[in-house]
Amino acid sequence: MIAGLQTEYCVDTTCRSAYGRGFEVVLVEDAHSTWPTDRLSAEDIIAHHNATLGGWFVKLAKADEVRFDELYRADR
Repeated sequence: MIAGLQTEYCVDTTCRSAYGRGFEVVLVEDAHSTWPTDRLSAEDIIAHHNATLGGWFVKLAKADEVRFDELYRADR
């Protein structure tokens, strides 16, 4: 499970690195954030990374879908 700051740096790198090491990666799509830039809003950056990473490097999940009382499997 990955969540955190900063979407386009730490979150992106962690997702790709974990995938490359063979982990089943779940990105909590509404639990990472960033700051806006001169060209893009924070919302656009987050949406772009969810779309870019989702389905290839990670499975996307919403925060209200995440459960730690049972093993969360990316193939569900």
